[in-house]
Amino acid sequence: MVVLEQLVIHLGDNPLLLLAILPAAVVLVKLVAYLTDPSGLRAYPGPFLAKFTDAWIFWVVCRNRWSATVEDLHNEHGPFVRLSPNHVSISDPRALTAIYGHSAGFLKSSFYEVFSSNFSVKNIFNTRSRAEHARKRRLEAHMFAPQSIRAVEPLSHVHVSELIRRWDDLFSHVGEAQKGGPVQGLFGASVWNVHDGRVWIDCMSWLNFWAFDTIGDLAFGLPFGMLKSGKDTAKVAKSSEEGFKAIERISQGGDALSIEEEDIPYIEFLGTRAEANARLAWLPPMWRLILQRLPAFHGNMTASKKLVALSVMAVARRVANPNPRQDMLQKLLDARDEEGNPLRPEELSAEAFVLIVAGSDTIANTTGGTMYYLSRDPRVQAKLQMELDAALASVDSEVAPYEVVKDLSYLDAVINEGQRLHSTVGAGLPREVPAGGATILGHHFKEGTWVSVPLYHLHRDESIWGSDAAEFRPERWTEASPERKKQMMDAFAPFSVGPRACIGRSLAIMQLHIIIASLLRRYDFVLKSDAPLRVRDSFARRPIDCVIGIRHRKHQGSVF
Repeated sequence: MVVLEQLVIHLGDNPLLLLAILPAAVVLVKLVAYLTDPSGLRAYPGPFLAKFTDAWIFWVVCRNRWSATVEDLHNEHGPFVRLSPNHVSISDPRALTAIYGHSAGFLKSSFYEVFSSNFSVKNIFNTRSRAEHARKRRLEAHMFAPQSIRAVEPLSHVHVSELIRRWDDLFSHVGEAQKGGPVQGLFGASVWNVHDGRVWIDCMSWLNFWAFDTIGDLAFGLPFGMLKSGKDTAKVAKSSEEGFKAIERISQGGDALSIEEEDIPYIEFLGTRAEANARLAWLPPMWRLILQRLPAFHGNMTASKKLVALSVMAVARRVANPNPRQDMLQKLLDARDEEGNPLRPEELSAEAFVLIVAGSDTIANTTGGTMYYLSRDPRVQAKLQMELDAALASVDSEVAPYEVVKDLSYLDAVINEGQRLHSTVGAGLPREVPAGGATILGHHFKEGTWVSVPLYHLHRDESIWGSDAAEFRPERWTEASPERKKQMMDAFAPFSVGPRACIGRSLAIMQLHIIIASLLRRYDFVLKSDAPLRVRDSFARRPIDCVIGIRHRKHQGSVF
């Protein structure tokens, strides 16, 4: 003991010696952990560094190679791959139910802790408690009941119409250019140019504007105005703390709402936060705290605060409204727990934040990925348009009613194929093995081990989807035998499965049918480049720079 004390004193007096010894000590600790194998995972194949440190997966995510790297590893090593000292990825569809299913008993891992830094309370997405999640799901389930979804469809139509008006305005530049007008320009912050009888735009910008305006209206009764302005902009409370105080005052009968506001680039901030959190989530809490103080992660801190401020502002506006509309936020405000208590202001704001992100970013990404594949394949596009023309022949509205298109077989196949090849979440979401351990496909894992199922790989597995699994071919859904269809559905999980599956699935499916049907009925599209779709692969897979050429279709002498 005396020797140890003397060594500590000596190292304290010699910082350079400490710096020299520290790396060796870290390596020694990792080596001992590997040799003693407390997690029982040494036999599983994977990258050499992943056996010793979480820094390997952190590095992979930083390189924007998360889904593709896990895919390559499973192709090389088979269904079980070790991604970190305590994490195994399992690429077998049977593992979906075993890990994520209702009776599985697995909890979300501490990976999700990084997503709870915005608020002092957990929300339905990041809470790890089964009881707390069940409580929140009971409070929020009615927002996504069939009657609730049908009630918001007219509002959804408003923003599809607005997107169509903007794209019609952009396409009008084709006629102007033919008369000597400009061949390029800006609409808000969005670039357009004209050639080959089409107007060329980055459709992802506009699909983001559409999705955020839609959820702003459906959830809060106030679209952000991005479609009208052509810009990524939203008004938020300048101070979240002042916003919470204002909510408290108004809730207790105080004066009218008075909060200082500012404009922020909301989509940009959301992307910054998503990328940073997807990297930090893999690291131990101590390393997260250290890295968040580095200049490279300062943008994440700023973005997180501003994103919080938007949901706080939305709740404050609604609490101050004496004649509220019956939308999603009002349903949250009206919700009561088992003891008859309403949600507290911070919990309301935390749940409102999930509504914004899950209801906009994910639907924009899925729609953008599907539009890329449709624009790349004129055969599929023409076949879908033929089905839409027949189904919508007697519909005068420029927006396709969900009741008319919800059961169209080829449209369903296109949407499923888009979700298969561009699932919003690609790599596996980690779950923690419960007390007593668990056996998955004959492999026993100790309590506390992380396990996951990589959807990116599962959705491209040739043993399930055929030798053309990497191709966008909607016919695989319509031609499959009942046995093959069941095999496909067992491996298809764009909304996840089990009790933590996406609660807003019905709303997302409705929006996908309406937006794809409405756009493909009115326009035809081509890609600027046949290059693979560029994606920012953070927590969600976000398409980047999907430039398409738009042209009106002609049908029975009229433009739709």
